[in-house]
This record gives sequence, structure tokens and C-alpha cells, in this order.
Amino acid sequence: MWQDIVIALVGLSFGFMLLPQLRDVIHGKSVNVYTAGLTTVGLYILAITFFTLDMWITVIAEIFSGTVWFLLFLFSAINKRKTT
Repeated sequence: MWQDIVIALVGLSFGFMLLPQLRDVIHGKSVNVYTAGLTTVGLYILAITFFTLDMWITVIAEIFSGTVWFLLFLFSAINKRKTT
């Protein structure tokens, strides 16, 4: 179905747009860990929901974006511990 492709393209775009931010976080900067953590959980919940709708392309896109947000969360948490 066409909706699967459209939602997946938007989800993938959001994930790819975060890659420069992920590079910065890997190099010592940080984002708000609460925002990153809650967004991660929300995107994984969406992936499960789309899985139940058999929207496989969107499931992959949401897992990708959720994983990028998880990495932002993880590296930001590590960076914040280093500075305190």
C-alpha cells in the first residue's frame, strides 16, 4: 500500500537528518536525555504498531529512527556523566 512507502520515507528522512547531530554527540556534545529517551520509546512503539498493520517498510524506518534516537540518548548520557 502506498501509505507504507510515504510514512517510511518520512521516517527515514527524520532518521537521516539526525546523523549530523549523532556525530556531534559522539564527539562530546549532548542532547536532552529525557527528550531522546522518550522519543526512542515512542518510535519503537510506533514500529510495533506498524508491525501489527503489516507495514513492513515503515517498521524498518521507525526502527532506524528509533535506533538513532537511542544512540543520541546513550552518548548524551555518557557525555553528561563525564562532565559531572
